[in-house]
Amino acid sequence: MRLVVFAGLLVQGPGLAWGEAPQGGLPKVVLVGDSIRMSYAPLVEKELAGKAAIISAKANGGDSNNVLQHLDEWVIRHQPAVVHFNCGIHDTKKFKSTGRFQVPPDQYEANLRKIVAGIRSQTKAVVLFATTTPILDERAAAARGKAEYALLDASVEQYNAIAAKVMQELKVPVNDLHAVFPDAASRGEALAADGVHFTAGGQQALAQTVAAAVAPHLPAHRIR
Repeated sequence: MRLVVFAGLLVQGPGLAWGEAPQGGLPKVVLVGDSIRMSYAPLVEKELAGKAAIISAKANGGDSNNVLQHLDEWVIRHQPAVVHFNCGIHDTKKFKSTGRFQVPPDQYEANLRKIVAGIRSQTKAVVLFATTTPILDERAAAARGKAEYALLDASVEQYNAIAAKVMQELKVPVNDLHAVFPDAASRGEALAADGVHFTAGGQQALAQTVAAAVAPHLPAHRIR
């Protein structure tokens, strides 16, 4: 079952998150995530033009520890109508010397629960979660060469399963971005040479999926 989530971005001004300036009373949508989010967010903004004011931090969201640490800055202070968030790829960095993940599975689960609880307790936003997008292992390994960690799609699937369990228990809709590219052929076309980030076509497909997930959760536009 595919559940829907995520939000869009906005127009940057010096020192501001995208969409921080008021946009005619449009409901605020906050997008949180890593560099994948950063690549498709401007396209989400276009998809939801006239329907939502998209807010997204300039900073890469990184792992779930980092998202939790920046929750006030990136989400709560904006008091949005919808929050669409993801964290996962950075959590799954598996260090070759120890075999350990950057954020262990049990800590990842605990962090997700704290993120959702923090948003719900301090805002009235609808919370949506986006699964982590797929990785092409061979491309990722070749691109990183002698990097101290590996990025593997099996690890992404492991952490997505943890997230799915948490979100089901917390009744948080899930936007399954991992399933947007379900097979080797679609991933081969959509993923860039580094096996992690996306081509223009892949970014557009993600943006359309995110916008479609967010739209049903937008409140009626209030004219000021």
